[in-house]
Amino acid sequence: MLFNSLHYLIFFPLVACIYFALPLMARRYWLLACSFYFYCVFSIPLSLLLVYSTVLDYTMARVIDASNAQWKRRAALCISLIGNLAVLFAFKYVDFFAQSVNDIAGKEMVPAFNVILPMGISFYTFQTMAYTIDVYRKQIKAERNILDVALYVAYFPQLVAGPIMRAGDLLPQFKEKHEINTTRILSGFLLVAWGLSKKIFIAEPMGQFVDPVYANPENYSGAALLLATYAFAIQIFADFSAYTDIAIGSARILGFRLMENFRTPYLATSVRDFWRRWHISLSTWLRDYLYISLGGNRKGAARTYASLIITMLLGGLWHGASWNFVIWGGLHGAALAIERMVTGKRKPSPSPAKRSNELIKWFFTFHFICLAWIFFRARSFEAAIDVISGIASWQDGMAISYVPLGVLGALLATQYMQTKIDVHGFFMRHAFVGRWLAYTGLLFCALAMAGGSSPEFIYFQF
Repeated sequence: MLFNSLHYLIFFPLVACIYFALPLMARRYWLLACSFYFYCVFSIPLSLLLVYSTVLDYTMARVIDASNAQWKRRAALCISLIGNLAVLFAFKYVDFFAQSVNDIAGKEMVPAFNVILPMGISFYTFQTMAYTIDVYRKQIKAERNILDVALYVAYFPQLVAGPIMRAGDLLPQFKEKHEINTTRILSGFLLVAWGLSKKIFIAEPMGQFVDPVYANPENYSGAALLLATYAFAIQIFADFSAYTDIAIGSARILGFRLMENFRTPYLATSVRDFWRRWHISLSTWLRDYLYISLGGNRKGAARTYASLIITMLLGGLWHGASWNFVIWGGLHGAALAIERMVTGKRKPSPSPAKRSNELIKWFFTFHFICLAWIFFRARSFEAAIDVISGIASWQDGMAISYVPLGVLGALLATQYMQTKIDVHGFFMRHAFVGRWLAYTGLLFCALAMAGGSSPEFIYFQF
């Protein structure tokens, strides 16, 4: 089920109304049933993978929690990790590696399976692995009720594209009694309306600039390629943050708190700063469960740089089964390593030069992010090189509108304003304005969705 569909606009109010009408003990089971229905709209057979992840991680967490012998704990953890990663590999990466082997060999040595990618498999796999790792690290106790673990795995607002929640943050909320709170509900509706508006009125129009240019980059001018790259930077932020807004807003209406996932990322003044602002739930997951496990910054400079690069290479591969995503992750990993190497030796700048230095750092950081986005968006490595070479040589070709440049300026201005003014807080303090803004936004979004097909969110493919 898509958030940007009339189906969801009918489904969610029914879920919320019945949820608050039920007694506390029944609410979790109602949410669980609704979450499986939400996923079954995509595929009933593939929803069995949610059951598999639930049973596997519930069982292994219980074994870990009940065992004193370290070898038993490690064995249970390994079974959990291997069991989860095996399914992820089978559905997401087996064809990618088969194609890579065939390309190297120059002939078909490994047949393609052409399996359907289960919606949200990367997200809920990381979430369930975090649960067993946290139990192993004794940060939380294993949950006794398997249905609560099932709800943690399948909770529909953040099932498909996050935020990736930690069990210690989400599981206790299932046992809280959430009363009807008009302020919280209004806040949630505002986020849902804002998210749908970003998806429909910003992300989708930007996609119309991006798609034809990136489909045939050799036909377009260097200026058009640069504008299309800016347009994709806008599109992916508006699209993914829109999903997050709808997820957080939907959960908030029901009384649940999901973590912040974006914090004005395009104002970052370094790549490290960018990852503190972009897809925060993934970047903190990679830090806590991969980077630290590889040694982090505890085993010397060389090991730290290697850990950063490996973490981001795997983070890129997590996004998709393509060498383009690996290159995208590798670029970020190399940039993080270089930044760490340079900033460790640099002396602080004098205060009068600080503002201009921050502006220069922002400019180069933003354009590095856009350069990396080319590999993220291009259909192949060769197409990405065509885009980069076309921009670098400022090639002749077809032109496109300068609208993306104006939208980019508005986006950067909006993100800057968010650092100075609490816009959401303003509407919450003026409930009448906020309420009618939410109603109007939802109405316009519903009319837009009723008028034609709404593309799915970009991160649904991961």
